[in-house]
Amino acid sequence: MIAMSKNPPIRFPDRLIEDAPLPWWVAKVKPRQEKALAFDLIELNVEYFLPMYTKSTRRPDNNKPRKSLLCLFPGYICFAANSNEISGLYKTNRIVQLLEVRAQDRFKREIAQIHLTLENKLSIDPVINNLNDYKEGVAVEVFRGPMQGLQGVFLKAASGSRLVLSVELLGSASVLIDASDVKPL
Repeated sequence: MIAMSKNPPIRFPDRLIEDAPLPWWVAKVKPRQEKALAFDLIELNVEYFLPMYTKSTRRPDNNKPRKSLLCLFPGYICFAANSNEISGLYKTNRIVQLLEVRAQDRFKREIAQIHLTLENKLSIDPVINNLNDYKEGVAVEVFRGPMQGLQGVFLKAASGSRLVLSVELLGSASVLIDASDVKPL
């Protein structure tokens, strides 16, 4: 485990997702290689987005608190590159498969929502179960607050109301939200 300060940045370079001049790709990586590939991408000057969240636990040996920065979508990292740069990425020996993003606009919109949530330092967690397991979900849009404009599925859970944000190629994540800040689509 590395210190929290030694992790790669979530976004490189620090700019809006929509401002990426090159097409987005998704790399499926070998186990526990997401952060290492992020450092490789920085070194190669390749734009990427690696959404991560903080998980608080307690050490089993002395019960002291521990914070870990974990990947929101384990096994995947998003990057923007042209076809010439892609062949060089395989030389890192960390990539298992590249997924071409065919619906670029939709993908940018979906990961931009995740990025906005992380930028606003809101509590975000991965959705472990399949989104189809949530029959009571209603499609909503946030109409006020720091997440204004985000669209997702509204759920009521024991931990409070949550907005589930989906990224078609990666999976889903959920954010705590005030029910009065959303309206049905």
